Formats: sequence, C-alpha cells, structure tokens
Amino acid sequence: MIISRFTASAALISALTFATGSLIDGAATRGKTTIVVQMLGDGSGYRFRPASVTAHVGDVVRFVNVSGGPHNVAFWEDKIPAGAAPTLQANMQKTDGTLNGALLSEPNETYTVSLAGLRPGTYRYYCVPHVAVNMVGRITVRP
Repeated sequence: MIISRFTASAALISALTFATGSLIDGAATRGKTTIVVQMLGDGSGYRFRPASVTAHVGDVVRFVNVSGGPHNVAFWEDKIPAGAAPTLQANMQKTDGTLNGALLSEPNETYTVSLAGLRPGTYRYYCVPHVAVNMVGRITVRP
C-alpha cells in the first residue's frame, strides 16, 4: 500500500493536533488545565501540597482545604511579575483585600485562581493564618 506524502502529513498534523489541542490560524493551542493544590495542617505542619507548581497562561489553580483550616491564598505584590497585580486580582474569586483570597473553613472547600491573561513569571503566595509557620508556595506561569 502506497501512502502519499500529503496523506502522511495530514495524519501527522491530526495526531499532533489531538495531542496538543486545536489548530487556530495554523498554530496549535493547548487546552486549559486545572491544577489542584491541597491546603494541609496536621502533625507534619502547615503546607500547600505541592508547594510549587508550573502552569501555563490560561490554566486554573484550584486550592482545596483538606485539613487544619482556616486557610486562604494571598499573593505578595512584590513577589509577582511587575504589573501583574490588577489582572491577578481580577482573576481571583472572592477576596478580602488586594491579592488576598477569602478564608476557607470547611473541609473540601475550594478556592480557584485563573491564570488567564497573566504575565509569565513566578507568583509567590502564602496562607495568611499560617505564614508564620512557613505555609508558602509558588506558581511558575509559562506562556
């Protein structure tokens, strides 16, 4: 059986498009990914798990209160890319102040932060009630 170069190329493009997302104006785009970060407080201490994640612009980070609450997510304005604060603030759900997410008290309660429109770079965050015991994390946002 002879397969033309065109047929082979079309099959390869289809496979790559399926693996990476859709084609828009000839460029592959990836789908939005939801990354889950647990908020924990127990005999091992207070922490985000994982404490460091890598995501892409457009992804979503869902924080889940697992134990030891109340917890929240707050970003240090001087530890995010310059000029990113207004977009990040708009992408946060209910807030209790600038870059300061609402407290989660109930087990399995969630807080979502969209990374849509954010500048690539590192975004460092913390839990306000537990920052003194080093409950901190970071999101590295890639294009």
